[in-house]
Amino acid sequence: MARPYFKGLFPIIAGFIAFILTLLCLFAGTQRNLLDNADLLTLYTPEGDSTSDTYTFYSIHVMSYCQGTLGTVEPGTPGGTRNVTQCSDRQVLFSFDPTEAWTDGITHGPTLEWPRVISDDFHAFRLTTQSMAVLYCIGVSAIGAVLLTRVSSFIAPRVQQGLFEFGFLVLGSLSMSIASIIATVVAFEFVALINAHGDGSNVSARYGDKFLGMTWAAAGLLLAGSIASFVNVFVRAPVEEPIVDSKDEEEG
Repeated sequence: MARPYFKGLFPIIAGFIAFILTLLCLFAGTQRNLLDNADLLTLYTPEGDSTSDTYTFYSIHVMSYCQGTLGTVEPGTPGGTRNVTQCSDRQVLFSFDPTEAWTDGITHGPTLEWPRVISDDFHAFRLTTQSMAVLYCIGVSAIGAVLLTRVSSFIAPRVQQGLFEFGFLVLGSLSMSIASIIATVVAFEFVALINAHGDGSNVSARYGDKFLGMTWAAAGLLLAGSIASFVNVFVRAPVEEPIVDSKDEEEG
């Protein structure tokens, strides 16, 4: 008969895949060529004036931002080449400040300057984006605890380890679900707000569908893993009664 720690593999497999996806969400864009295109949102603006064919972009991630140029096509048009020039330092409590990131040599038209209202928008969402980073860190820690719990079960199997695994899966699922909801609100509502306030200033924004796909995939896997773990821990399989041979009954 299989040992207990070989049972219920689905929660740990789901947790492991979610762990990788969460790390990718958390560390994307923390250095050049590290999933710099898997951003939460991206800001675009023409260099010089609205007739320029080169756009500067700022891809905003959970713990950093990257900047560079998008040549020859408008933002959102297929075929654009992203040239990442640099990425900011990694910070857990990161919040993007466009007035600090914006280079002095870039303007929006002959006389227009950076619209102050967009800076106010980012300032208003500062605590929201910072809390999202904290939730991702909690999610990574919780999933890591699940993996360590399962590894320890091979060394010293204990009954309560299944309960610990379930608890950490639930914590990770809640953290990732809330973080994903915040990311979705920022992606749709906040991007729409920036586009409305940047209209006329050659400033636009676009949300990152790749990032949303990764964060919701991780949240979904953790939810499925939590349900499977609940079944393994709390739902007991019916005990089958041994089949007694009729000859044994007569002899007894």
